[in-house]
Amino acid sequence: MTFLRRSRAMLALAVGNWLSRGYLAVVGLTAGYAIFEDVYLDPADASMSYVVPMLLTAPLNWPFTIAFGWIPTDAPFYLGIALGAVVNAVVLGAIVRAVRRRRPSTARPAPSA
Repeated sequence: MTFLRRSRAMLALAVGNWLSRGYLAVVGLTAGYAIFEDVYLDPADASMSYVVPMLLTAPLNWPFTIAFGWIPTDAPFYLGIALGAVVNAVVLGAIVRAVRRRRPSTARPAPSA
């Protein structure tokens, strides 16, 4: 199996069902709000807007953020969120696919004469 074919299969799992797409949309909205707050707002107190995307993409983003925490920007945080979101979306897609395959068919057998 080539790299391109594997990549397409993983992408199909990540965006091929409503659950994975909804998950990615929620992560994108929460991370987008965190970026918006970081760039445009100057909160007087600590903000919790960074906690929600981290919890949504746990546990993969935490080792990534800790390993590259020495970089003095927020890039490791957002890259960890992106990587965690994609991996979690693939896992959700695989679960949805497995549930669909196990569900019995709704078609009824033809009556015998």
